[in-house]
Amino acid sequence: MGASKAQRATAAKKRAQATALRVAGVDWATIAERVGYASPGAACTAVSEALKANLREQHDNVDELRALTVARYDRLQAAFWPLAIQEKDKKAADVVLRCLAGRADVEGTKAPTRLNVEAQKLGDEILAMFEDGGDDGPGAGP
Repeated sequence: MGASKAQRATAAKKRAQATALRVAGVDWATIAERVGYASPGAACTAVSEALKANLREQHDNVDELRALTVARYDRLQAAFWPLAIQEKDKKAADVVLRCLAGRADVEGTKAPTRLNVEAQKLGDEILAMFEDGGDDGPGAGP
């Protein structure tokens, strides 16, 4: 049988206290003693669990914000789409294009940026110099 609501609340309070102490720089043995954990390892485990739960919560919040942002882009695009397509309104078309780009940024579906060919050639030349041992560089002997 699982822990009662009161037990879960007490454990959460202990984890929060232990986390606050750790953030303040307190060592695990002292945290265990002050908060009431059986060992420094138990205190460490509790803080780790609290941090993981916090990360999951933040991840959920970010996902929710991302979905809300995409929904806003969808509404804006839907509002300007008829003007852009049927009436060929350039400002409306610009709004639609910005909505598409913004949605791609938020969803992470934006195509990767291509590497400049000249930059790639320069990088290859530099690597070749290192592979050759750099004998032709400044200070090279006869």
